[in-house]
Amino acid sequence: MCKFKDEPVEEKPQLIIVPMVDVMLFLLAFFVLIAGSIIPGLAIKTNPPETTQKTKVNVKKEIVTITIKKDGSIYFKEKKVSLKDLKRLLKEAKRKNPVVSVAINADRDSKVQLLVSVMDTAQEVGINSIGLIAKEKNEGNR
Repeated sequence: MCKFKDEPVEEKPQLIIVPMVDVMLFLLAFFVLIAGSIIPGLAIKTNPPETTQKTKVNVKKEIVTITIKKDGSIYFKEKKVSLKDLKRLLKEAKRKNPVVSVAINADRDSKVQLLVSVMDTAQEVGINSIGLIAKEKNEGNR
């Protein structure tokens, strides 16, 4: 005489890793793509001057990045502009947000006069919070 089990057979829980790997790859790709917009203006490649001073930036207000390349071209956010257009764009940014700050990403070989002109333009518009972007100097380069 044969007896059949009426009880269902319990399967052991299994850990399926493939969906977790998919999610992790998606998150990695997402953060890599978003990283460029967290630090605006750094998508334009320059060779900034080096500094031994470390400054931590606490972002509490809008920061507009202005890039000055070696050849003298000026970029507002990632758009090439003239000094005249820069003044208009800075006025517009100041009108939209009165506490806007400017970060200048100037190539180390760019003209100092152009840097001063950009800083003067920002101050003419009423933006007094102006910073310069520099890369940290390595210990071996001292």
